[in-house]
Amino acid sequence: MTTTIKILLIVIAVLFGIIVGLVTGMLSKSGGTPAGLAVRHGGIAFGGSVTLSIGLLTFAAH
Repeated sequence: MTTTIKILLIVIAVLFGIIVGLVTGMLSKSGGTPAGLAVRHGGIAFGGSVTLSIGLLTFAAH
């Protein structure tokens, strides 16, 4: 796998993670959760989705 492909996969995973994190934070906040906890929930969702995405995309690329 070339460096360009690796960078592209990381960018895709991070963009997907940003979307998941934002949606999770907004849904958490709209459910009545305090802002600090909503940010934490969004951050956890971001980290988890980026990790899972990179793993799946790397596995699929081989």
